[in-house]
Amino acid sequence: MKKPKQTIKCSDCDHCSGFRPLGNTRTKFTCAHPDQEHINDYFHKNRINKMPGFIGYGARYSDVVPIKTAPAWCPKKKPSE
Repeated sequence: MKKPKQTIKCSDCDHCSGFRPLGNTRTKFTCAHPDQEHINDYFHKNRINKMPGFIGYGARYSDVVPIKTAPAWCPKKKPSE
């Protein structure tokens, strides 16, 4: 029997950090994983021109992460070497 696939979620991750400046209504979520080199390499290889590690903006006055699962560049999804 197959094992059910474990879903990696940013909302459950210890490295997901949110920041909402004073007077702003939306929280900016980023990945603060120690393996930033993997994230930067993924963005460079795939020609992604946004801030490396940026997950997204939350809803107004909300501290809920805006995505349900981890993005493709997540270091936890990195293939084993």
